[in-house]
Amino acid sequence: MQLAALVGSRGLLPLGEYLGRYQTAGAGWLARLYDFPTLLWIAHPDWLLTALPLAGAALAILLILGVGGRVVPALLWLLYLSSVVAARDFFYYQWDNLLLETTFLAIFLPARGTLAGAIRRRPLPEPSPVVVFLLRWVLFRLLFESALAKILYGREDWLTLRGMTYYYETAPLPSWGGWLVQQQPLWFHQGSVLYMFLVELLLPFFIFLPRRFRIAFFLLHLPFQISIGLTSNYGFFNLLSLVLSLLVLEDRDLEGAARLWRRLRRRAPAVGAAATQQGAAPPAPAAGAATPAGRPGVGGPAPAAPLPWPRRMLRHAPWLLAACIVPASLMEASGYLLRGTAFDRALVRARALYAPLRTVNVYHLFPGIVRQRIVAEIEGTQDGASWVPYRLRYAPGDPGAAPPMTWLHNPRFPFNYSFFTLGRGRRDVEYLENLARRLCCDPGAVAGLMEPNALLESRPQALRMSYYRYRFGTWSDLR
Repeated sequence: MQLAALVGSRGLLPLGEYLGRYQTAGAGWLARLYDFPTLLWIAHPDWLLTALPLAGAALAILLILGVGGRVVPALLWLLYLSSVVAARDFFYYQWDNLLLETTFLAIFLPARGTLAGAIRRRPLPEPSPVVVFLLRWVLFRLLFESALAKILYGREDWLTLRGMTYYYETAPLPSWGGWLVQQQPLWFHQGSVLYMFLVELLLPFFIFLPRRFRIAFFLLHLPFQISIGLTSNYGFFNLLSLVLSLLVLEDRDLEGAARLWRRLRRRAPAVGAAATQQGAAPPAPAAGAATPAGRPGVGGPAPAAPLPWPRRMLRHAPWLLAACIVPASLMEASGYLLRGTAFDRALVRARALYAPLRTVNVYHLFPGIVRQRIVAEIEGTQDGASWVPYRLRYAPGDPGAAPPMTWLHNPRFPFNYSFFTLGRGRRDVEYLENLARRLCCDPGAVAGLMEPNALLESRPQALRMSYYRYRFGTWSDLR
C-alpha cells in the first residue's frame, strides 16, 4: 500500500520517469520486459499503483477460501513481482525475494480443497513430494546460506560472539523489543549467537532427515523466529519463515498437537490412531477378491478416464521445476566461495537468464553488522536561524520517544533510508534529491512519510542534514 507514495508521479522514485529513461536506452520491448518484468509497462497512473495491491489482497482472500485453483497463486506471484520490480530499491530486499520464490512454488501445490472443507475435516489432496522438497529446500537455503555468509564475511562480529551486543541498536529499524533485550548481560548475547549458529548452520540438515529430526528442527526453529519477530522490525519475514517450517511436519504431528490441545482443555480423550483415518474411503477390492456379498469382484474398479494433456503435463512439471531450481540455487550459493574468480564472472551470464524474475535467490541475513548507528536527520528553516527536524515515521530520531514495533507492517522508506549513512554512493542520490524537491516544492506528497511538522504546511527557505550517533540507553537512563 506504499507503492503510490514511493513510485507514483509525486513519489521519491517516480516510475513513469524511470520507464521513460529505460525506453530511450534503445532496447527492444521484449528485452525491456524481461529485464524489468512488470505489468506497469502497460500503464502506471497513481490510481493503478493503489489498485494493484488491493487486487493482490482480494486474490489472497480467494486463495484462503480455496477459490480459483492454481490461477490465484500464479496471479499473486505476477502482481507481487510487478510491484517489487516497479518499486526498485524500496522493495529490493530478501523477504520480497523469499515471498516471490515461495509463491511461485505454491502454484504447483494442490489446487483443490477449501477452507470450509478443512474446517469440516474433509480429506485434502496430497501435495507432490517434489514440490514439498523444493519448499523445504528454500527453507534450508535461507538458513544455511545466511550462516555461511556470517562465517565468510562477518568473522569479527559473529565468530567472536559479540555481534548481538550491538545488533539491536544498529538494526535498520530499531524496536523497543530490541531495547529490552539489549539490556541483558554479555553471556546472554554470546549464547544468542551460539543459538543462532545452531539453528542456521546445523539444524537445517535435519530438514531432510527422518521425522524425529524434523520435529526437533521445528521445535528449535520456532522460538528462533519468534524471538527475532519480537525484537526487530522485518515485516512478514519471520512469519513467512515459520510458515515454511510447517512443511517439515507431517499430518500426524499436527493431529497430535490437536489432541494435546484438547486434553489441555479437558475435552474428550484423545482419539486413537484408527480415528485419524475417519472419513477415509475403504480400500477397493482387488481383482478377483471376494466382495462383501461373497461374489468375486469383476476386474476391480473401472479404469479411470485418461487425463487431458494439460493435466498430464502438469503432473511432470515439479520434476522439470526441480531440475531447473536446484542447479540454479547451487550456482547462486557458489558465489560465496567463488566471488571475484574467473569462474564466478562466467556464471554471471547464466544468472542473467533467471535473475529478473527473482524466483531463485541467494540469502545472506546480516553477514556483518554496523557497530555504530549514524542517523542523518533532515532539517528545515524559515529564517536561517532556527532549524526544525523532519522526522521520518518509524525511524529513530527523537530520544524522548521509544523506538516503535511495526509488527507485520514494513515501512519501506525509513528502512531504505537507514542505509544512507553507510556510504552507498549514487544509489541513494536520486530518491534523496526527489525528497528534497518534494519538501521544498510539494510537501503534501511526502507528508505521509513524516511525523507532523509545521514546515510540511509551508515551504522551507533552506534544508540541511545533521548527523547524530544514535544509541540505546540503559535502565538508569530510562529512570
